[in-house]
Amino acid sequence: MKTPNADALVKPIVVLALALAVSSSRAASPYEIGTWRGFRPAAISYTFDDGCSNQFSVAVPMFDAAGFKLTLFTVISTMFPGWPKLQDAATKGHEIASHTMTHANFGSLSDTQQITELQNSRDALNANISGQKCLTLAYPYCVEGNDSLAAQYYIAARTCSGQLIPSTPANFMGLSSYVCGSQGSVQTVQNFNNLANSAATAKAWCVYLIHGIDNDGGYSPISTAVLQGSLNYLKTNQNKFWVETFGNVTRYIRERNATSAAEISSNESRITLQVTNNLDPAVFNYPLTLRRPLPANWPSAAVAQNGSPASAQIVSVNSTKYVMFDVVPGAGDVVLTIHE
Repeated sequence: MKTPNADALVKPIVVLALALAVSSSRAASPYEIGTWRGFRPAAISYTFDDGCSNQFSVAVPMFDAAGFKLTLFTVISTMFPGWPKLQDAATKGHEIASHTMTHANFGSLSDTQQITELQNSRDALNANISGQKCLTLAYPYCVEGNDSLAAQYYIAARTCSGQLIPSTPANFMGLSSYVCGSQGSVQTVQNFNNLANSAATAKAWCVYLIHGIDNDGGYSPISTAVLQGSLNYLKTNQNKFWVETFGNVTRYIRERNATSAAEISSNESRITLQVTNNLDPAVFNYPLTLRRPLPANWPSAAVAQNGSPASAQIVSVNSTKYVMFDVVPGAGDVVLTIHE
């Protein structure tokens, strides 16, 4: 997470006309934790399978230009792109995740065979990709295996039953997605946009599943123009849609549902807050968005965690001014101070 300088912490008041998503978390009043980062109504993830060539020559640069991150589910045995291209994408902040060792249908594998696919693919990615851990899985052919086995190696697994994911999924090992392209239900820019808007209405998470782009030989290809049109719509409506990797949205949900926030001290110019959970900090270290009403007589506020500046801004919701900020649970005390 970037740490802006102190002068950049306090931004102009942002008036949010749309309905913001608020979780029923364990944050003590008056604090709230956003259902999605930035209190946006919807989370959106773009996932790409099989390492088709245009995912690297077209999609990665396109997402970089938009300021968005994607997830690349990789089959180890084929390794179409090669490790250098995967590492380059990882260095740019995109998620490199598992699509198993051999793209086998888990419906026909024994538990022992499933473990081999699950463990060896994760270990290969961790050994060859630096700067991140392999945390998530995409089941080949969208056929779930033994969820209890998958949960030993991954924090979430993707299928493709064509449903929006609620803010708290019933099963992290069977998260749905929508197949895109010529063989799927999402083929046009309007299809993409309609699903995104449906997710916002439902305060849900929408996951897109993409293989080929244009004529790269991948399954169910989608055109560059359609993909670009979808990103343009989300870019234009960033207050409505939070676009993030499959793994980071999973981490946000699990942290949000496990996190408590409570003040431990306060006075007229300074408030100290503890934001904690019992999850493994080596895995669950993604920033959560919190907010509270701006204290009376405070013109603005600055926020720091463990002595370092945290991203913060003043927003107005239904005529109430809030200080909204991003912090990592368990990464040290959060201090709010009056800012003239």
